[in-house]
Amino acid sequence: MKKIFKYLMLGVVLVGASSCEKYLDINQNPNNFTSATPAVVLPQAIVGAASISNTFNISFADFSGARANAGGFGGFGSVVTYDFGTADYAGLWNASYDNANDFQYVINETSGDVKLAYSTGIARIMKSFAFERLVNQFNDVPYTDALKSTASLQPKYDKAEDVYKACIADLTKAITDITTAQASATTNKIVANTDPMFAGDMELWKKFANTVKLRMLIKMAGVPAHQAYATSQFAAMNLTIGFLATDAVVQPGYVKTDRPNPTWASIGFTGTNTNTTTSRIPTKWMYSFYNGTKLADPGRAKTIYRGYPSTIINQLGDESASVPAASSAGSAWTTAVSTTTASVLGVAKSPSQAAPVLLATESNFLQAEAFARGYLAGNAATAFDTGMQQSFNYLYKSAELVTSTSTALAANVATDFATYKTANALSRLVNWTLATTLPEKIEAIITQKYIALNMISNDENFNEFRRTGYPFIVNGSSDPILTFASKQSVSTHVDKLPTRVLYPQEEYNLNPANAPKGINKFSSLIFWDLN
Repeated sequence: MKKIFKYLMLGVVLVGASSCEKYLDINQNPNNFTSATPAVVLPQAIVGAASISNTFNISFADFSGARANAGGFGGFGSVVTYDFGTADYAGLWNASYDNANDFQYVINETSGDVKLAYSTGIARIMKSFAFERLVNQFNDVPYTDALKSTASLQPKYDKAEDVYKACIADLTKAITDITTAQASATTNKIVANTDPMFAGDMELWKKFANTVKLRMLIKMAGVPAHQAYATSQFAAMNLTIGFLATDAVVQPGYVKTDRPNPTWASIGFTGTNTNTTTSRIPTKWMYSFYNGTKLADPGRAKTIYRGYPSTIINQLGDESASVPAASSAGSAWTTAVSTTTASVLGVAKSPSQAAPVLLATESNFLQAEAFARGYLAGNAATAFDTGMQQSFNYLYKSAELVTSTSTALAANVATDFATYKTANALSRLVNWTLATTLPEKIEAIITQKYIALNMISNDENFNEFRRTGYPFIVNGSSDPILTFASKQSVSTHVDKLPTRVLYPQEEYNLNPANAPKGINKFSSLIFWDLN
């Protein structure tokens, strides 16, 4: 753990892989802020968080069922066997701690000045967001002893549920402090062009914090040992603030030349019009939610997939000679023809699109589950329908649109969403009235969230599958429509999938007294995973 706060270069390698370098950061070393101020560090840290979100998304595309190996390549190894090691996901750990350290620096430098309450509140929110994401993949992590530089070179590991509780407390404090600051005439405002996510709108920051808190509490509430805590927190939640009804996206001014949007850089084109994704194609499993096998969804499919309904697809782990190669025209997840194409729709829209962090569609599905389970009072059916529509809204936005204000665009969303509901009127995964039991309602909510976050937040899709068991698969099947587990899986878990990733080897080398021992990628569970 000695180098836990010196991960900038490794973090940049990871972030660079998704092509969003911390180009707003003027520091080479996060421990050396001699030329930085919180006002400089905070916006670059928010941009970094968005880039890391994309890295988590791409890293879990194979585990979540969104992506398979393409033909024309060999030696996929642990990608298809799941026999990964301690080096494979170390970059997620390194970059996350580097990012959290930036937010902690802002907290340390601003929390003593009430005029800077907005900066402190934003940093608390984003630090909590970073640790939530770490816990969801690594479980127990250093928290109370972490982010202290040389004062704690071998920090202890905190229980995952305790980290969650600390983050929830920080989110609550951030909301309270921001609300208090809003009533003060002396509070320094956040200038729009220094806030790449909400342009200084503190009401949106509070909604974002409330939504992240909701996501964490829902995960905790399913664990018997934490139900009492979750119940008390739900009862204390400030519902007058509400939850995200607009997309939380980051836009620092991405440009195609040297700092493109990280999603585009991962599954779009390079600056010289080279396809960035030649070794991966969509899975038959995921495609079945669009092509009529499970559900019929040509509207969204045409925005996401190249060449729909004839997109090149495969089953993860099928390396036979008959597997087709990826399209030479470009990645399967963009309908653009080059990096110079005018803005298109879908997931990978253009190099200048905003980077998604937490979308309104997910916010509504979280609310739908909270309402359905009785955690909060509200109309689950309405939230469920709104969640589906918000998915159409996001995918149908061009790169330059912040909201669906275009008349033509809004008409397309309304028409295609209505068509989707009509075409799938007999499915309880779309028609809420057909989901008559609580398990059926949860299946519908999680399955629709899974579709909505396809190649946008694959890590959260994998989280929700582990937590709920949805979308439903047939354990042990080799049918690519019945399961998304790889054909070559060596997992001993009942669903033939991994249950978690491993701690970086550097943790065992530098913090051996504290790094958890005996972690098994096929049987060790994240604390909220009861499956």
